[in-house]
Amino acid sequence: MGMSLYHSATGSQSPHCIHALGIGKTGAYMVEALLRTGEIEDQLEDPRARFTGLAIDIGEQDMHELKEYAGGFTQRLEEREIPTDRHQVRTVSLEVPSSEELRTSLNRWREFLKMEYPRYYWNPNYEPWLPADVEMPKAGESFPRAISKAIYGHYYYGGDKVLEKELDLFVESINKTKIPSMVLVFFSLAGGTGSGMVVDMVRHLSNVKLGRRIPVVGVGVMPFSGDEEHAGGQAALYPTINEIDCMLDDNKNQGVMAVWGDLYKNPFTGGFLALPQEHSWQRLGSYTKTGEPKVRDALRRGVTRKFIDDSFTRFVVQDYGRLLFKMLRPAGFTGAPHERNISGDRSWTIYDVAKYTHPGVEVLPGEPRGKWRRVVSKWMDFIPTFSGLRDGFKTDYIEVNTVGPREMWNDTLQKKLESVLGEYLLPGDDGTLVTTNGEFFDELTMYSNIIIPGVAKTDLTAFHAARDAYDAVDNWDAKLLMHSWLLDLGVMLSEQSIRFDGMAGECIWGCACWVVVPHEAIRGEGTASSDITEVQQAHIAPMVQTVVEVPGAAV
Repeated sequence: MGMSLYHSATGSQSPHCIHALGIGKTGAYMVEALLRTGEIEDQLEDPRARFTGLAIDIGEQDMHELKEYAGGFTQRLEEREIPTDRHQVRTVSLEVPSSEELRTSLNRWREFLKMEYPRYYWNPNYEPWLPADVEMPKAGESFPRAISKAIYGHYYYGGDKVLEKELDLFVESINKTKIPSMVLVFFSLAGGTGSGMVVDMVRHLSNVKLGRRIPVVGVGVMPFSGDEEHAGGQAALYPTINEIDCMLDDNKNQGVMAVWGDLYKNPFTGGFLALPQEHSWQRLGSYTKTGEPKVRDALRRGVTRKFIDDSFTRFVVQDYGRLLFKMLRPAGFTGAPHERNISGDRSWTIYDVAKYTHPGVEVLPGEPRGKWRRVVSKWMDFIPTFSGLRDGFKTDYIEVNTVGPREMWNDTLQKKLESVLGEYLLPGDDGTLVTTNGEFFDELTMYSNIIIPGVAKTDLTAFHAARDAYDAVDNWDAKLLMHSWLLDLGVMLSEQSIRFDGMAGECIWGCACWVVVPHEAIRGEGTASSDITEVQQAHIAPMVQTVVEVPGAAV
């Protein structure tokens, strides 16, 4: 029931149960996609297994499909004579509280934190981070991150404690599982609801409810060029990335805990995956420019998201979670032996779904395979362009799982894929590329799941664009609404501390709040490690001095 079981003598591991927590529209769609794979019921044939799903959103407008699939899932279990009590899928649609109700909860926030964490510093300067006259969006609209955080706390701490009870039920179901478990937490990095709530929700889930016993994997879906405009626009992505980075980066996280305590320890105990969508958006949307633009683009967005959701969830449930486990190991996330001991400022992992073909686009069924392969080869060339990684990025390990009709893949395509991804690999024997192939049920569809660990936030092109957009905002209140994680402590992480020269974390109450993280590291302007091997070498340098050479052995 604890960390993933790994048998070091054979290199194998036990099957895993995948449990899912979805926040916001993106999160709900991901939980739905898991049910849609058809693999979960196969797992539940094992009497030791369970599936636990929970989706939380403001309003119920994006929950309908999940509820329908949850009902159909129960019916499928009954048809296969699998006990339906082996699964639990719940949806929570939060009502938008009034400004007065939210203000009441915010006024008591210090009390809540003190009860939760006795070491909490009782700040005499505390005030609610939202102004009394804040305009509350309506359900279905985009919510700023700071408001989403407040709504989460209102339902977790206040009244009937709806969200705390839901997390208790979620964990209670997981605890009934008799084989190792992993929890995936899905949300949008661009949306205000998911990114605003996740920073507190995962803290409560991992640090408080689960006691850091079970790997909790963050899955943040990245925006793409055709995405809708969210509250705060592109600028809001800058504080989001910074907050996640200060959880993942060991040194930055220690700097936060040095001031605010262990409750703010990185809650993503199983690691974090960022999912770019640009490649699929470009491939799926390249085939038509006709029709009403708004309608056409809405359909394109829907198809793109569904493809990303389905591709990712099909991967994680394969072989009872073993494929996901194997993928997470090289990044050091599963507790198995011989993994990375530290990733430093390179703790992000990219999971890029690169789509190569689309039925009836550029090539038709029945045309020569050579033409199909030329189309696949052309779209492979776009991997560096659409992966969201800066030019010059290098890492030591990449894993690729290509899915398509078995008769389509050949040595030419294999060599092309290796060549394209070789741009990201360290030269010589310092770089490793692992490729596998799987068969897709649609003979006209081919794509690759590309897993790239060792990424720093400054390697993300989205980070630099978001920073520029954030810098262009000259309204302090607007910037405050883009933050979430440390607002209850009075800290705007992405701003420079005025009282502590060179440090990050400006206090919103005019007091002396801060974090022990250089502001230039938040801005991505300081000296960063050049690649993941540099991080590792620096960390193990003292141990290297103890290595004893064997006389006569080749070096």
